[in-house]
Amino acid sequence: MKSTVEDLLARINIIDIVSQYVKLRRTGKNYIGLCPFHKEKTPSFTVSIEKQIYYCFGCHEGGNAINFLMKYENLSFQETLENLGRQYGIEVAKRSGEKRTSTLEALSKLADYYQLQLKNSRVAQQYLARRGIDESTIEEFKIGFSDRSRQDIQGFLKKSGLSNDILLSTGIIRLKEGEIYDMFRGRIVVPIFDVNRRAIGFGGRAIEKDALPKYINSPESPVFSKRNALFGIEKTKNFITEMNEAIIVEGYFDLIALYQHGFRNAVATLGTAITENQLSRLRNYTENITLMLDGDEAGLKSALRLIGIFSDMDIQGTMIVLPSGHDPDSYVRKEGMKGIQKVIEDKKSILDYFFDYAKNKYGVDKLEGKIAFIRAVMPHIETIQDGIKKRLYIKRLSELTNIEEQHLWDGMKGSKDSIVSDKDASQSIIGKRIIGILLNNPDLIKLCKEKSVIEYIKDNRTKEVLTNIFQYFQQGRELVVPSFIQAIENDTLRELVLGALLDSTEYDEAENEKIIYDFFRYLERAFIVEESQKITEKMSVAEKKGDEKEMMELLQRKRQILDLMKSHSIERDDNA
Repeated sequence: MKSTVEDLLARINIIDIVSQYVKLRRTGKNYIGLCPFHKEKTPSFTVSIEKQIYYCFGCHEGGNAINFLMKYENLSFQETLENLGRQYGIEVAKRSGEKRTSTLEALSKLADYYQLQLKNSRVAQQYLARRGIDESTIEEFKIGFSDRSRQDIQGFLKKSGLSNDILLSTGIIRLKEGEIYDMFRGRIVVPIFDVNRRAIGFGGRAIEKDALPKYINSPESPVFSKRNALFGIEKTKNFITEMNEAIIVEGYFDLIALYQHGFRNAVATLGTAITENQLSRLRNYTENITLMLDGDEAGLKSALRLIGIFSDMDIQGTMIVLPSGHDPDSYVRKEGMKGIQKVIEDKKSILDYFFDYAKNKYGVDKLEGKIAFIRAVMPHIETIQDGIKKRLYIKRLSELTNIEEQHLWDGMKGSKDSIVSDKDASQSIIGKRIIGILLNNPDLIKLCKEKSVIEYIKDNRTKEVLTNIFQYFQQGRELVVPSFIQAIENDTLRELVLGALLDSTEYDEAENEKIIYDFFRYLERAFIVEESQKITEKMSVAEKKGDEKEMMELLQRKRQILDLMKSHSIERDDNA
């Protein structure tokens, strides 16, 4: 398997993998972007084409392309190899018992089955036609149908070659009174895909007039989570990046209708409130997110909940409120592309919209209205992290209510400023620099002949990494950075290596040599000073005890320590 991993790493360009998930921009030799693994406002996520690694200086996540996919997609090592193998045309041996992979295969075959069922159902086709969904869109979204007949699903099971256990584990195919049935029976079925266009679940819409509930989703599973998934993201992510804006709608058919009418930078939630996980994924493509919601109070409350989250994630959040009685699907079908474009142009920030809403609801002409207005909007102002933006809203609130700004500030619950903790002070800065120099310049490893000085390093992480580097040299192996990183199983050590690789300052060859020599000379001298101090302390104790024999032994040891500087120190040819 090792050769397969190395073969994959040799053929993969990490930028091709990471850029599918993170919006990157070039800076010097590297690319940077907002980290997909933690909240941040200033990009600290770095990708190096030269070294084929990524590293976040904020949360310290890092590794190669394999590590990135494993972390982002929550895949096992084997699943990641198979995923990359398919992309790059490399055959990877499958291990038995890969349940997740089998589940994805089962869902893919189910999607094909539902598509075939739609072609055989005139009633389902007529329903989609009434909703204005044309044949090309049906094909584009792989929309299907689940017939109520249990014989059909049982026939599919026999032909699919899939085990009943795998299909039952998805929660879509169920067993009742000894008979297998489909939870989506009698419904239009819309597949939900991940960014790699793999079916991970389904949404079902009832077509019978009084059927309840109207919408249902696949059960939560190892491959599907409503809180993480975004419907349509596999089709719209590139448009979102190009247009630098994402529009979020609430339903499958809202998204499908917008897409069919030419609005290609939208995604849909799956019948749940918008989550931080979904926003975090979207933010990898753009910092500008617009909510297109129903104009009722529930939709507004849902948007207000996001003000603090948007501020914390440095997202420029705006919202569009459609006319009463409309959702994006009905409005775009009635008013067309021009109508939707007009309401998009009229979008406002969420808090601006709420200011207008609360002002109209409570009024600011009387004392009671002013108090209610302030109580309504102040909690949302407090969630804003940006100090300038917060001041502007306080000023606006003061102008609307004729209450002095200072009194409004005094009413705040307290400062939201965060305290950024210092980095781990125990990490050896010099040692980290040496690691970076040696990994960036493997030819210099041969200069480090005095391997014994590694024992003088107190930082165990630096010591272990340098030991591994020197082992490569002693064994005559070529040090290939991605493979070296892949071999490091300890997350802390991998963090140190990645940080050293991407944080190392570039010097010329002579300066690099000088830094290496000076580092080992420093280690040796520090060891000698420390040992000398220890011996002096022991000599003081021996003198008080009157132990002349120990005194003589300690004096001899001290002479040996002092001689070390001359006899074993690393000498450097300054004319080299």
